[in-house]
Amino acid sequence: MNENSSIAPLPRLHLFEFTDQDWWPSSLRDLTTDYLHTVSTRLGLFDATAEVLARGLRASDTRTLLDLGSGGRGPLPRLRRLLAERHGVDADVVLTDKYPNAQAGERAHAEGATYLDRSVDALRVPADLRGMRTLFNALHHFRPEDARAVLADAQARGVPIAAFESVRRTPGGLLSMLLVPLLVLLFTPLVRPMTPLRLLLTYVIPVAPLIIFWDGLVSALRIHRPEELRALTASLAREGYTWEVGEARMPGKPPISYVLGMPTR
Repeated sequence: MNENSSIAPLPRLHLFEFTDQDWWPSSLRDLTTDYLHTVSTRLGLFDATAEVLARGLRASDTRTLLDLGSGGRGPLPRLRRLLAERHGVDADVVLTDKYPNAQAGERAHAEGATYLDRSVDALRVPADLRGMRTLFNALHHFRPEDARAVLADAQARGVPIAAFESVRRTPGGLLSMLLVPLLVLLFTPLVRPMTPLRLLLTYVIPVAPLIIFWDGLVSALRIHRPEELRALTASLAREGYTWEVGEARMPGKPPISYVLGMPTR
């Protein structure tokens, strides 16, 4: 039985996130995205998703992973290695973002990935960008109708798409966000690049812990629950393309919810 089966589902609230705002300074946005990359990579939060990615790639004629909303690089550079080591899949990784992180782009190149320096909106992916589309902790940024559009466009183009989320819209998911300020203080020494501004806005003026906590809390309230994703993908059902909603699990790591769409061979 689901641990929350006796609790009424929390309503989805599409509240304000700082990193979504056009006017939010890139230096402050990078505080969040670089931190999230560091945590996801150091803890291997998304390692269990490699199997889902491998299935999506094998269902298509591409070996390119086109990541949308990459921010500070996200987990794909690490997952690229896991795909090769555990699944025998040699993938090319192309990272994109609506607000590209120039410094993250330089580090991505050093890890064998490509980070596009042009803005790419997940709602309007340019036709010249091909490959299996991925979103890590990004689908919740879209309202249901826009999330459907993101998935529908991949289906219309005949390319696989996988969206993963590491947080949950549950009472426990909300309570877990209370740990975020402490985690920011603990993980910031591992974030690169380490700059005086990052240290100032973390340990002297606690801007980073507060904005990352707020955006994390709002993310938990925005998450699309599995039953909502099933209803959404059911509305997209057509011959030649399949949809799957599930959880990727690995011992010692939190489960990762996902929606996977792929062409039927």
